[in-house]
Amino acid sequence: MNVANLFWRMAAVALLAIVILCAGLASAILGAKESRLAADMAGILPATRITALPDRTIANGTAPLRVRLSAVPASFSPNPALSPKVAGTWTRRGKSEYFTPSVALAPCSTYTLTVWASSTAQGHSPLGKRRTVTLNVQCPSTRGLQQILARLDYLPYRAHTIASTRSLSHAARTARYAFDPPSEAPKARIPHAPTLTYGELDATTKGALTIFQADNGLEATGEPNEATWKALFQDTIHDRRTHSPYTFVTVSETIPETLEVHRGSHVVLTTPTNTGVPGAETAQGTFAIFSRFTSTTMTGTNPEGSKYSDPGVPWVNYFNGGDAVHGFPRGSYGTPQSNGCVELPIPTAEKVYGMLQLGDIVVVSS
Repeated sequence: MNVANLFWRMAAVALLAIVILCAGLASAILGAKESRLAADMAGILPATRITALPDRTIANGTAPLRVRLSAVPASFSPNPALSPKVAGTWTRRGKSEYFTPSVALAPCSTYTLTVWASSTAQGHSPLGKRRTVTLNVQCPSTRGLQQILARLDYLPYRAHTIASTRSLSHAARTARYAFDPPSEAPKARIPHAPTLTYGELDATTKGALTIFQADNGLEATGEPNEATWKALFQDTIHDRRTHSPYTFVTVSETIPETLEVHRGSHVVLTTPTNTGVPGAETAQGTFAIFSRFTSTTMTGTNPEGSKYSDPGVPWVNYFNGGDAVHGFPRGSYGTPQSNGCVELPIPTAEKVYGMLQLGDIVVVSS
């Protein structure tokens, strides 16, 4: 190769390098201009703002949740999200996005609502920063509890009829009655039903809840909690009613004193009984059985002040402090003879014990 050819080849390589360098500089300049243009556009468009969020405390778990932006959400804007996930749908109306649960948010629970950083309103730049809020769903009211227990047949009262609504499933309508119950008290569905104080966790309600909790493998306290409400909603959604007839006991202190066991609308056992003597009277009222023993020792004080201790008292159902329905040997039955308990002949007490459970009601009246 002569010197002239080498020179021209080197010149060609140098020229090619200059061309490539110039093209790169031009591309960089153009990219910078595009970046500046995008920045200028972002500066021109107002940032998306959140103008409304759900209340942090949710009183009605069936009501829609609302997130409102500063303008109508863009078609590509992502929906907010709930965690834990809830079955339901997001819809858009005007500037707002609404989440409607298929049934309800779980009562007595906590959720996180996330509005994504890429959320964008029409004519706006993106939100730019993710926003999260904690939502606390309240437990339904005692009235709601009573409506659900009545609907599942744990109370001897008729739950109110649920009006048909096209937009809501039966389960959602039932859940709404838990969070937003009717103001009118339900009506008894059996004769001589134990009294129900609507809106109060009275003995009748606590007894029914105790039985429900036991049926569902929960701690039978008669007090509503998160686990109990979740079980109540699940049974409501699937319409799982109790198959046991409503059972309760009435004690009449009119001579001759009697005890009756009621199952639904029928009296299935009637027996003479003994209640408390003067100075140790059996309290009148409505009580839920809270403790049971096939045999136990009873101790206390007689009306005149002496102490007693009776071992082996059989078939015991405590319903009010130290007062219980139980077996006890007496020469006769039908008059006040006890220290406040409701005494039965021992064979009868065994039958009665087998008919009852924790939470069943004992009504003592004159």
